[in-house]
Amino acid sequence: MFSALIALSVGGIFPVALFLYCLVKKRYVKAFLLGCLTFIIFQLMLRMPLLQLLSKNSIGFNLFQSLHPFLYMLFLAITAGIFEEVGRYLIMKYCLKKNDSFQTAVFFGLGHGGIEAFLFLGINAMIYFFTTSPDSLNSDFLWGSLERIIAMILHVELSIIVMKGVKEKNIKYLWLAIILHGMVDSMITIVQFFGEQSLLLTESLFGISVLCLGFYSMKLKKEWSVTK
Repeated sequence: MFSALIALSVGGIFPVALFLYCLVKKRYVKAFLLGCLTFIIFQLMLRMPLLQLLSKNSIGFNLFQSLHPFLYMLFLAITAGIFEEVGRYLIMKYCLKKNDSFQTAVFFGLGHGGIEAFLFLGINAMIYFFTTSPDSLNSDFLWGSLERIIAMILHVELSIIVMKGVKEKNIKYLWLAIILHGMVDSMITIVQFFGEQSLLLTESLFGISVLCLGFYSMKLKKEWSVTK
């Protein structure tokens, strides 16, 4: 029960509290909602349906998935980076033209990571309280909560990088975000594939990658010339 409460806090209460904070302060509401929308459009409405379409209609794709599971997992990691970062860039460029501050990027990332946490963790935690699910699921909630926290931080960092590119009209930051996103997801994939899916090792690698990226994000913050 305790771990389910943690999951509900991370995946449900925290994202909602962030949104309410934006509403009360009347700041960054647009950025937060656009971050949510980016994940919904480019991940849930585009990437995942396209993968399902290929899986249902392409024999070659199914053979690739069956015969080369490791390469397939890397493919999933890379496409996640491409879809989410390109989506992040497009939404920022065309919907946040006059709101390219560091803080805007942070709340955009919180929206992106927050809706992901809500959909993949918060809802499951809510369902748990209305079912007779066994207590054995509790450990999954703890690991899931840790993963969502790290993922939210990653989305903030990637949003900062992409916003830097939008602000300076420099496409190299988009490519950097795609590469970094793909690398982080790929490293996790490699550990899961060869490390017998060790959660501790996977989450440790995930956390270290995000921590290192955090230093780069702080470097970008110092270079920001305009604060809105």
